[in-house]
Amino acid sequence: MIERAQQAVAEADLTGTVEFVATDLERLELPDGVADVVISNCVINLCPNKEAVYREAFRILKPGGRLSISDIVYAGTIDPEVRERFRSTWSGCVGGAIQEDRYLQIVRDAGFTDVTIIARHPLQGLELGEMACCPGPEFSPVLAKEDIASADGKVVSIKFRASKPAEL
Repeated sequence: MIERAQQAVAEADLTGTVEFVATDLERLELPDGVADVVISNCVINLCPNKEAVYREAFRILKPGGRLSISDIVYAGTIDPEVRERFRSTWSGCVGGAIQEDRYLQIVRDAGFTDVTIIARHPLQGLELGEMACCPGPEFSPVLAKEDIASADGKVVSIKFRASKPAEL
């Protein structure tokens, strides 16, 4: 992914203005206040300690910095046994999902303000099944059709933004 991102930076003629670092999201090896923006696309839901991830994102952002996230959450009641089967396939995009309100509270508790949902897309049918065994059946087991059907529309892709206050 870093190589693809570097290629996109080169194609946009932004070389020298963007830096990519591969590190542990729960313990970033970056100084305080170094970033203008933190972005993530369906990664944080796979981190067991989401609180630590968002504390680190807050720490590395400059005052007034922005957060832009796309992730997978639960937006309805899912049978605990089905949820456990989703968790058993942790590499699948649904494996680390938690309730949407709890997820967004973690973001606020880290200190972010102006948390705004930009888009919500309930996952249904085939799409939910594919996300649950992402990156594919050769890596994650396919869940039973009954499990997918019982979670239909209750697993949601959300896109949101938030800010680190300009003054603390």
